[in-house]
Amino acid sequence: MKAQFILLGAAIAAGLLFAVMGTMSVANIAAQTGDGMSQGQGKGNMTMAGGSEDSEKPSFVYKLNKKYHDYENGVFKVRAGTGGHVAPMTMFFPNHAEIKVGETVVFYNPTSVAEPHTVTFFMNNSTSANFVDAYVVENETSFAPATPNSNSEPILVPGPGGKNIILALNNRSFSPTMIDSNGKVTYLPPNGNYTVSGTEKYINSGWIWPKGLSPQGLPQIDSFSLTFDKEGTYNYICVVHPWMSGDVVVK
Repeated sequence: MKAQFILLGAAIAAGLLFAVMGTMSVANIAAQTGDGMSQGQGKGNMTMAGGSEDSEKPSFVYKLNKKYHDYENGVFKVRAGTGGHVAPMTMFFPNHAEIKVGETVVFYNPTSVAEPHTVTFFMNNSTSANFVDAYVVENETSFAPATPNSNSEPILVPGPGGKNIILALNNRSFSPTMIDSNGKVTYLPPNGNYTVSGTEKYINSGWIWPKGLSPQGLPQIDSFSLTFDKEGTYNYICVVHPWMSGDVVVK
């Protein structure tokens, strides 16, 4: 029974993603021009000339970002995605960072359209967090839409002991979250700097949106900073685009 609900949640996750992104206003979308390549400072600062046809080509954007490198004064910056409305790049640039103990990696999303990403470290296979999951309703038996007269109704499934089960968004996927070695869950402040001890089971940035483009109702996250206190190799992925992966090597 539980496996069926989890599979159902995974199946509708893509639909919910587009529903969340659909909350953005038409005005915001119309205002999203250029390719977001003017962000970044220091050695990795690269500004692309706007208006040219080449600047919109995915191959051109990809080649330029492959050269991206911004590592200065103990801070290594990584782009989570990039590009514009023609074809947003779903990759980390660069996807390999080598730093020293006590140094920091800053992840940010310079995409010029509302394409979210996460930076998610799974140190334990049991800590995978779905976008949507099944929850037993302990005390309530009915739910009213927050928007009056809206054409919506929650999915309620008969559960154990006569209780209902509802499918809902998983806060541990959407919000910055850490689970320590004892299983204690801590929600981190948006755009904060977390110090990694190397004993954590799960570290998640939450959904990182381009600055100013976070949909209303979701945490306003546009960056995630991690300071590493222990040597080792730390692998991460974007749970929105699972083929996006990278690692941080701390020496």
